[in-house]
Amino acid sequence: MSGRDDDQILRSIRLFREALEQTQRLFVESGRIAEGSYGWIAGDAASSGAEDMASQMNDLHQGFVMKVFAESIPGANSQAMEQRQLGRVLLEHIWGTPVMGAQLHEAINWLIGTAEDLSWYDVVRPFLELPSLRDAWGEVETMATRLASLIVVVDGGEDDADRARLKRIQDGLAQAEASARGSFQEPVADDRPVVDHQADIDHARDAIAWLRGEAKRLREGTETTSGVSKEAANRPTPTVVGGAPSTPTATTPRAPSTAAEPVDERTTEEKLADTRAKLDRLIGLDAIKNQIQTLSNFLRMEKHREEAGLPTTRPSLHMAFVGNPGTGKTTVARIVADIYGALGVLSKGHLVETDRSGLVAEYAGQTGPKTNAKIDEAIDGVLFIDEAYTLIDESGQDQYGREAVQTLLKRMEDQRDRLVVILAGYPKEMTKMIRSNPGLSSRVGTTMQFDDYDPEALCRIFELIAKKAEYQLPSLTRQRLLRGFTHLYFNRDRHFGNGRTSRNSFERSVRRLANRIAVAPEITRELLVTMQPEDIEVPDLTDEQLTALTDPEGMVRVLCSHCDAPQVMQDDRLGATLNCEACQEPFDANWGSPVIDMQLPTE
Repeated sequence: MSGRDDDQILRSIRLFREALEQTQRLFVESGRIAEGSYGWIAGDAASSGAEDMASQMNDLHQGFVMKVFAESIPGANSQAMEQRQLGRVLLEHIWGTPVMGAQLHEAINWLIGTAEDLSWYDVVRPFLELPSLRDAWGEVETMATRLASLIVVVDGGEDDADRARLKRIQDGLAQAEASARGSFQEPVADDRPVVDHQADIDHARDAIAWLRGEAKRLREGTETTSGVSKEAANRPTPTVVGGAPSTPTATTPRAPSTAAEPVDERTTEEKLADTRAKLDRLIGLDAIKNQIQTLSNFLRMEKHREEAGLPTTRPSLHMAFVGNPGTGKTTVARIVADIYGALGVLSKGHLVETDRSGLVAEYAGQTGPKTNAKIDEAIDGVLFIDEAYTLIDESGQDQYGREAVQTLLKRMEDQRDRLVVILAGYPKEMTKMIRSNPGLSSRVGTTMQFDDYDPEALCRIFELIAKKAEYQLPSLTRQRLLRGFTHLYFNRDRHFGNGRTSRNSFERSVRRLANRIAVAPEITRELLVTMQPEDIEVPDLTDEQLTALTDPEGMVRVLCSHCDAPQVMQDDRLGATLNCEACQEPFDANWGSPVIDMQLPTE
């Protein structure tokens, strides 16, 4: 029997509806990101009228929320009245039409039965297999936890069985992630993150093809067509974002799609402004941003000179990105490709990612064709080669790698107007590679140095991810994060995870928050969106170590957002609003640079 009053139930319904909308936005926005990164993989499918990835991800989010609901309730015939009310909200979210009365019971049974055919891997696969979406995995876990927590406690009677269902959902997502990691990643001795770009591309192709089919299956599984049962015919027609029906009814049969690939109608200036906004949203990387802005300004000037009939110069646009893992090299490469596309320097402006495995074959005579095939994929766009230094063996005995480099050099010169190559990797190895090869040094016109993220930047990356999932970070939570990241930063080696460290910390912290929510007597909005200090987990630090690191008093140097004047404050006040001592204007002191040294306490 329910122990909750009407106001509590209405509040839970409102929170559940908000969480559904947040989940939909996450999937749709991720579809747009995937379209920008891997639209070239879709090939003819896009131009033949197939749904774009954002629409396909919108369809997939329906399967995701259905799966969460089905896994969060005791069973088809044993859910509480309040849980049926949330089921009604879910069905209205999916179909865009209220479902009431006897139809509600039938519809929920249909929902649960349909969800039983879906695995967790089915409903989250793009986030596991598309490299550009993997960073959003923590947000996916967040939304699953938030939705499930609201469902299991809405009746006010949470028990061990409810907590077990929450745990089963977390375990299911963890198993899906582990399965994806195991399919294209092998452990290595030095614990470096393993990146196999050829495998990434192969998995991306598979995931996109699968997404297209799965989205169609989910969409058609909820539409009404002639010849179906009476119960199905009475079911509301599902809708997509914006409220328009996503599928025809029995009286309006589906016509063959003849839609062409959407045309980007933005002006050059609008495209550049959007690209600059993407760049500005990146944390840190000030020197990189300045270099890219200078490059963009130069190319824009040359375009204006060409339009005015003046002579122009075309320097080599090939680049080297040098830096440790997780410093944003691939993300910046996508932005560079966007800039070249916006300015018309490259007609497509897409990015193709690869590494040695995508260029070098195992047998004699196959490397040249394999390298050329990969370059052909990148024509009129950018070819990004990670760990490029592995193409050249110091001993000089690697004839296959040497063949790949020679093929690459020839295409870099012969098709310099249609191809930009970005070579990326560790600083020391990349510098040695370029200096030792005159062909490369003469063709690589720009080198960009990606520095490791400092503790403040790591915290800002964490907060950026958290804000997307609508989390709030109180002052003591901020202090705990900054202390932990400061220790990692000052004890790092060249395999330091940088931005990945922030993402890993966020994902682990979300799981800890989920466990805390699972035993809470009541689910409130504040509980769902507030990360407390005890929720925070930092990789490679135990709870005891992290707690000990936060014990001493600490100071941070913060900058006024109005005049950039520095100001020192205690780090347990991070997130507070201060009055600038220089300009007297109020500003939010969200993060700062530590001004004390912290040593790892002995146990």
